[in-house]
Amino acid sequence: MIYRACFIFAFFCLTQVTFGFPQLSDTDRERQVSLVNQINADPRNVDLRFELAMEYAASGWIELGWEQLKLVPKLHDNYAEVVYEKYNRMITNDPTQWTAHFRLAFAYYFMDKKSDAIRSFERVLELNPTHVWSMGLIGVLYGEKKNYTEVIKWSKKALKINNNATAIHFLLGQAYYETGNYFGVIGQTLSVGRLKSIEAKYRPTPPIGIL
Repeated sequence: MIYRACFIFAFFCLTQVTFGFPQLSDTDRERQVSLVNQINADPRNVDLRFELAMEYAASGWIELGWEQLKLVPKLHDNYAEVVYEKYNRMITNDPTQWTAHFRLAFAYYFMDKKSDAIRSFERVLELNPTHVWSMGLIGVLYGEKKNYTEVIKWSKKALKINNNATAIHFLLGQAYYETGNYFGVIGQTLSVGRLKSIEAKYRPTPPIGIL
């Protein structure tokens, strides 16, 4: 079921758009570099691949996360269950870890439990109210349900916090297109073009592929 993540990531990659140019904290950057180095030393470690995918997704590098996540089924047949059991247990022990709720949301999505996934992302926002990437992913899930009113609501909420979130502009533009707001589409397309030209210098270096 981990292949189902294709929708979440492909939605943001339709025009090779990424989540803007995330300027990571030193802690985020160090964690990602550490995971990359570990993966380069152990390329078939599925746990490391998944964790790096989540670190990329949680910090805005959606397409880089997808590149790692799509390798997971090649390394483990049913990793969604592993993710669910691990992070559900972690949340039971400590429900205040927003990163665990973020990962659990993906497990629910892989298991075709979209409403549970949305609730997990909403729990992330209760613990980390400015996490715009969770807002964007909630919008994507509503987009899959064709509930474009909710997509627009969550996209606008995210952009009030970070107006440089390129793919949320893209997501909002798609929702405007589906609802016939073509002037809105033009505005969001211009924003995407402006922001995309800036992002390259912030892009992380991903690990090697599977040998």
